[in-house]
Amino acid sequence: MGPAFGDRRHPEPGEPQPHSAKHPENTGNLRVSTLLRSLIRSVGNLAGEFDVIELSQQLLEACLDSTDAADAGLLLADQRGDLRILAASAERQELLDLLQLGAVDGPSAQAYRGMSPAALDDLGGTAHESPEFGRCALAAGYRSAYALPLRLQRDCIGALAIFGASTAALDDADIGVGQVLADLAGIGIAHYIVLAQVGTVYAQLPAVLNNRIAIDQAKGVLAERDSSDMDRAFQRMRGHARATGVRLADLAADIVDGRIDTADVGIEPPD
Repeated sequence: MGPAFGDRRHPEPGEPQPHSAKHPENTGNLRVSTLLRSLIRSVGNLAGEFDVIELSQQLLEACLDSTDAADAGLLLADQRGDLRILAASAERQELLDLLQLGAVDGPSAQAYRGMSPAALDDLGGTAHESPEFGRCALAAGYRSAYALPLRLQRDCIGALAIFGASTAALDDADIGVGQVLADLAGIGIAHYIVLAQVGTVYAQLPAVLNNRIAIDQAKGVLAERDSSDMDRAFQRMRGHARATGVRLADLAADIVDGRIDTADVGIEPPD
């Protein structure tokens, strides 16, 4: 595995450099706008007719457009916890075989199991933990490989695999972009699963609305006891919930049921 992303060495003069390092002024704004367009399109897909495979392909295209990646793939864990290919930036058998190999012994397996990014900045080096994967990736024309976890709350459901045509192809900014796309993929997959259980979702809607009722009641309690208005009471609740890591609905229930002293709920904001 490569060094920590914040400690990664920059190429010396004369060494091959990633494209973004050579022409940052030409790529930075373009990549940001490309990423924003991809995110907007992906969120639109979540709100409309949803196709999880099409979303996956769009996220892979965004990865290639927004970073120095040469190819990429999304892998999803099955019921046994084994990673399987969900989508690839190209359908070449060589790439598909490499994705599956990396899912067993490579960066994708490391990112999935460790729930953290994995990097092979130089596949030609001898110090990394996946020599067979390194040999196959080099034979396919890649010089570096990365993987990012598909995070879903406290779980990891897969990995985003990224291949570079040069050593150290991805910098810290690229890794950050990749993690955003990986997280969005995880959200999209969860959304797809929820849609498949839409009856369960509808059954839970009254509970969601009940949360709002409890919040309104708690606002009234705070406002009455402190002679403040509803908005000020709500901001106090929000601030307290964020500071303590408590869900707003749970805090509201504690206030209404008298399980918390209202004097302890946040500090009134200044006028």
